[in-house]
Amino acid sequence: MQTTADVVVIGGGVTGTNAAFQLAARGMRVILTEKKFLAAGSTGRSSAVIRQHYSNEITARMALYSLRVFQHFGEVVGGSADFVNTGFVVLVSGKDENGLRENIALQQGVGIQTQIITPEELRELEPSITATELVAAAYEPEGGYADPAATTASVAQAARGKGAEIWQETPATRIVMEHGRVAGVETTRGMISTPNVVNCANAWAPGLCAPLGISLPVTPERHQIAMFQQLPGLGKPGHVIADFAHQVYYRPEGKALTLIGSVSPHNGDTIADPDQYNTSADDTFIAEIGGLLTERHPAMANALSKGGYAGMYAVTPDWHPIIDEIPADSGFFVAAGFSGHGFKLSPAVGVMIADMVTRASEPTAQLDRALFRFARFAEGKPVQGKYAYSIIG
Repeated sequence: MQTTADVVVIGGGVTGTNAAFQLAARGMRVILTEKKFLAAGSTGRSSAVIRQHYSNEITARMALYSLRVFQHFGEVVGGSADFVNTGFVVLVSGKDENGLRENIALQQGVGIQTQIITPEELRELEPSITATELVAAAYEPEGGYADPAATTASVAQAARGKGAEIWQETPATRIVMEHGRVAGVETTRGMISTPNVVNCANAWAPGLCAPLGISLPVTPERHQIAMFQQLPGLGKPGHVIADFAHQVYYRPEGKALTLIGSVSPHNGDTIADPDQYNTSADDTFIAEIGGLLTERHPAMANALSKGGYAGMYAVTPDWHPIIDEIPADSGFFVAAGFSGHGFKLSPAVGVMIADMVTRASEPTAQLDRALFRFARFAEGKPVQGKYAYSIIG
């Protein structure tokens, strides 16, 4: 008996599962194929920060939409994302002050709760911080972080509840095209006949595109994260913080740990094979980034290193995703290259994918995907941000 579906989603990370959930909710028969297990790729090693601080109106809208989902996850999706509301703080030096103020005005314009704060207000929020050289800071009280694996598992279960099938340990080996349109997907479990495919494979997405003559500008990069355990009774950061002066971000991890990574676009290492890369953090990275953390929070000089790990970003030339049908009217859709932004935006991206596949006449909740069209690179119109730190967006 031949397997058929209205749409096949390839990739069992947080993007693919949100796509499957939203498509199934619109009445489509969905099969999601994942080569390993859910959240096995970039998702499972995400730092899972939830923030709304973006330089473009559409990404700010996407972040706000997604935040509301995380805040009401049990009602909207079901299960748990383990969202922790810490608040989010941005610290900038002089060269980024204008960008910060412009971004805060933009974000307030779309309904995000955020504001510029004084040094005194910053110290009230974070008593252990030293920030004498900083020019400006901003505070977003609704920010925080979540659990990426729990989130993905919950969204997948919600998709199943709407009728979607989740095929784990099932690599998609080929997209079958006939007369310029999708006809099916070959997998290790057999052929799936379908008129629509959504490539949510992120770092693996270019490999699925290449046989179709599509050169997807997505490069896998290794990005490291270190963890430090503070001694009882000593000060430690309590918020998610993006420190532009030191080009780092950090957040609490449970009651005792602080997780820290880089926001420099130059701190990633290109990965030749996304199936094989060093998933440990380097000793030199841990020492250097730990030094930056103690400069900002001197009490952390007493903290114990708990090692670290490395995750994988799938990076485009402008550090923003590709969400598009390639080519037009082919039934082959791509949602990949999230460049470290994928987790926090995933609920909105799932809706945008569903709009795209169902050819909705108007974008849901003003979530217009035009900014992320594939052709922008050929047109010489990459997405532009207001900071030099591409990872921030």
